[in-house]
Amino acid sequence: MSAICGVIGNYARRPTAEAELSAMLDALAPRGPDGATTWHAPDGAARFGFRWLRTRPDEHNPGIAVSGDGNLAMACDGHVFGDDGTQSVAPLLERFAARGPEGWRGLDAQFGLAIWDRRRGRLTLARDPLGVRFVYYWSSSDGAIFASEIKALLRHPAVTRGHDEIALVHYLVFLTTPGPRTLFAGIRRVPAGGAVELGPSQGAGEATEQRWWDLLDNAVDERDDEKYYVNRTRELHQAAVRRRTVAGPIGALLSGGNDSSSNVVLLSRQGASPLHTFTVGLADFEGDSKYNDLHYARQVAEYAKSQHHESLLSTDEFLNIIPQTVEAQDDLVSEPSSVFLFHALRMAKDQGLKVVVTGEANDELCCGHGGMVAIRDGYKARWQPLMRLPRPVRGAAAALAPLVTPGRSDVLRRAADDGEYFWSYEVAWAQSLLPSVISPELWARCQAELPETIVARNRRRFDASGHAKRDYLDYMIYAMMMDNYFGNLMLSKLDLLCSRLGLEPRCPFTEPAYAHWVYNVPAAFKSRDGWVKYFFKKSIEGVLPHDIIYRPKQGFRTPAQELFAGRLGTWARPVLLETGFTRLGLLRRDTLAALLDAHQRRERDHSTKLWTAMVLNLWHTRYIESKA
Repeated sequence: MSAICGVIGNYARRPTAEAELSAMLDALAPRGPDGATTWHAPDGAARFGFRWLRTRPDEHNPGIAVSGDGNLAMACDGHVFGDDGTQSVAPLLERFAARGPEGWRGLDAQFGLAIWDRRRGRLTLARDPLGVRFVYYWSSSDGAIFASEIKALLRHPAVTRGHDEIALVHYLVFLTTPGPRTLFAGIRRVPAGGAVELGPSQGAGEATEQRWWDLLDNAVDERDDEKYYVNRTRELHQAAVRRRTVAGPIGALLSGGNDSSSNVVLLSRQGASPLHTFTVGLADFEGDSKYNDLHYARQVAEYAKSQHHESLLSTDEFLNIIPQTVEAQDDLVSEPSSVFLFHALRMAKDQGLKVVVTGEANDELCCGHGGMVAIRDGYKARWQPLMRLPRPVRGAAAALAPLVTPGRSDVLRRAADDGEYFWSYEVAWAQSLLPSVISPELWARCQAELPETIVARNRRRFDASGHAKRDYLDYMIYAMMMDNYFGNLMLSKLDLLCSRLGLEPRCPFTEPAYAHWVYNVPAAFKSRDGWVKYFFKKSIEGVLPHDIIYRPKQGFRTPAQELFAGRLGTWARPVLLETGFTRLGLLRRDTLAALLDAHQRRERDHSTKLWTAMVLNLWHTRYIESKA
């Protein structure tokens, strides 16, 4: 993992510009501890900074790349993974010079980059197709400021600290802030598979955004041919793992499930040595089959002959890690598994590793959650017949729902409004419930851009694609892969927790050709014979033992429900009721108190809502109230 930052326009010409760039680089030191480089345009219109993490013994600091004619300069956090084992950034600059962002199609790469075009006086910020690496920016009439992490932007005196009210409301639904907004007012996130172009005197509202890659592009014709899909999936998966290995020690997170386990075995077979694997659990739940995969992880580690490391956190250790994860995640997500992930990554750091292979993306792309099939079946059995009723009838049903069937009030309200059935795989508060947890004033101010606008945006893209008439599961997976779920909730926590420890995550399942291919596998092969992720299980037969492939799924699950009923509930109470947005009056103290009380009486599981509000208040204390 490396890091980039920079300024253009008047920000680059200030007498203090070099010192301000240096301060930004200092904030990124954990991400790139092995050296720093700066560059400035001859005319002073742009300044770039780069920090480097050495991932291989023979690797050299790529610094700031400049085109042969001197026109283009690029700072890049990332790599292009070559079939010959090379890992470089040069193809990104070469292809951009020839074709712009479209030139990056066909590359197996993970990157966040900035390119300055001297002749045009334009800055391009871009991210890889799935968004493994991140870039954020702030812009005004004085120019633009960018960095790999928000905490570096906050080091620049022109960037103010304040919260974005629209993003706050979106976060309470989606557990993250769908881009381009972040929780910080004025700070924007470059979209995955996207490029943003800025000039030296251009505000954020005038930035030009281009989506150069999308899962929906070039829909693959569907076939009733299982072997066709299985064989190609196997081929792409093995190639993606091979290209992401390094000479020397390498680590892999190992839950004992199919995704992480197949990666580990393939790394071993491809000669990764020494190969370290890591598994984490909670001591209080040792032996609980709902949360503990240690037995299966040990079995896979033994099969792969890895050097296996496992750790059981005490509840005290779990509580102590929560603020550390919030400190790392300036682009906040609500995900309790961040605690386990951070501890597993710290174990990798303690072994002296620099690269960690993970299993992100495959569950979403391949339909790895049984709940996805249940939602799709509910859409067909209940939603479609409901939507065939006249709108006045649906409106009457929605009006009666709070009295007759309160649990279905939100879905019936969406039906009455001609809304969308599926929003995201996990939400905290449904949009219709937001007035119960935020102030009336905040609710009134957010009416122009409610969370439903994010859902509608995703649906418009889908309906304009070649997938529009396919199984509803195709829409669900696409919606899950957007940055209101996978693209930020899953990848942001991985990026920021790794960067805090000077580690580079590599995710074989985000390889663009693999991701595009498995997304296009027909729904009939994603769920079959009672198995989710059916075609992928078939593709790893011969890689993993049969009893590992065909076992109940778990992963790094966190017992938040049980913890909030006990010590976490006690620990979180003052955070929920006395700090952050609650203290500001934007979150309703009475609602949060009632939710926590009901949860601790075990009347109903409110753990997702409680965690979402708890870390949000911790974030406000750390990043808005604190100037450190």
